[in-house]
Amino acid sequence: MKAEIVNPFLQATVDVLRTMAGVEARRGAPRIKGAGEPSFDISGLVGLSGQVQGYVALSFRQPAAFYVVGRFLGEPVEEANAQVRDAVGELANIVAGGAKRVLAEQGYDLKISIPTVVVGRNHTVSRPRGIPCIEIPFDTDGGPFRVELCLKLEP
Repeated sequence: MKAEIVNPFLQATVDVLRTMAGVEARRGAPRIKGAGEPSFDISGLVGLSGQVQGYVALSFRQPAAFYVVGRFLGEPVEEANAQVRDAVGELANIVAGGAKRVLAEQGYDLKISIPTVVVGRNHTVSRPRGIPCIEIPFDTDGGPFRVELCLKLEP
C-alpha cells in the first residue's frame, strides 16, 4: 500500500481528534492485519470507491471511545448508546472526508459511503478478498484505538 494513499488517512485522524475533540493521538507502528482478526469494541467504517477501493475504520476500545466522544460532545459518556455510535460514525466520516480532500488534490478520484458503526467486544469486520489491511495503533489519554485501512488502488 502506497504511503501517499495511507498518510492522508493517518494525518486526518490526528487532525480530526485534535481539532474536534481536543485529543492528542499518538501513533504506533503499523502492521498487516490478518483476515478474521478481531477489531476493538466500537468501530466506525466508511467505504471507499473509485480509484481507491476498500474501507477505513476507526476502532476503539470502549474506554477510549467514551473518552474521545465525551471530549467531542463536551459531556461525559458512560454507555455505548446511540449518541456514542453516531459520534464514532461521524468521526470516521470526517476522517474519510479529510483524506478524500487530500487525495483529490493529488489527482485521485474517490467516493466515500455513509458511515457504518459496529458495536461488540472484539467484533470482526469482514473485508473483500484480495484487499490488504493495515492496522495502525494509536494511544490517547483515554486508551487505545486503531485505524484500519483496507485499500486497493485501481488504475
